[in-house]
Amino acid sequence: MDLIELFSADRLASYTSDDEHRANFKLIKNISDKLGAIEIITRNKTASALGLSDSVFISRQTLGYWVTAMDEARIHNDVANFSEIDFRAYARTNIKFEWRNYQKVKIIYSIIRTIRNRAFHFENLYKLNANGTPRLSTKHQEIIIGIEPSKIEIFLNDILKCFDEGLIEYLEGGAQGAP
Repeated sequence: MDLIELFSADRLASYTSDDEHRANFKLIKNISDKLGAIEIITRNKTASALGLSDSVFISRQTLGYWVTAMDEARIHNDVANFSEIDFRAYARTNIKFEWRNYQKVKIIYSIIRTIRNRAFHFENLYKLNANGTPRLSTKHQEIIIGIEPSKIEIFLNDILKCFDEGLIEYLEGGAQGAP
C-alpha cells in the first residue's frame, strides 16, 4: 500500500509514526459523538437563552454562530456552568488561575471549536508545538490554556458532565432520556 499516494507526504510527515496516524483516526472516532452532543446542546441552550424557537433555523447554524451569539449577548452563564472545571487537569502547562464562569465558558468553547475543526478536517490531534506545549490551546487575558492530546477525551467528558452527569452513559448506550 502506498500511504504517500493515499494520504500525502506532508500529512504523513506531521505524525511521529504510522501508529500515531492510525491512533488519530481512532481518537477522532472516539470523540465525534461527544463533540456532536456538545454542539447540539450548545445550540439548543443558546437558542433558548435568546428566546429562539425556530428549530429549522436553530439546527442549520454552525457552532461558531452560536458561540458568537453567546458572546454578543453575554449569556455565557445561562448556557453553561463550568465552575468545576480546573484547566490544570488537562495540561501540565496550565497555571492555577481563578477564572470566573463566563471566562471559562469562553475559553472552553474556543478550545472545543479548535478540537472540533481539527478533528473533522482530520488534522493531527496529537501534534504538539515545537516547545512541547499543546497545540490545542487558546489565549485569554494573556494566559495560554491548552489541552494535551492524551487528555482530550477526559476534557470532553468533563464538559458533558457539566451539562448532565448522565450524558456519558447515554452516549455509551446505557441511560435513557425522557422521550
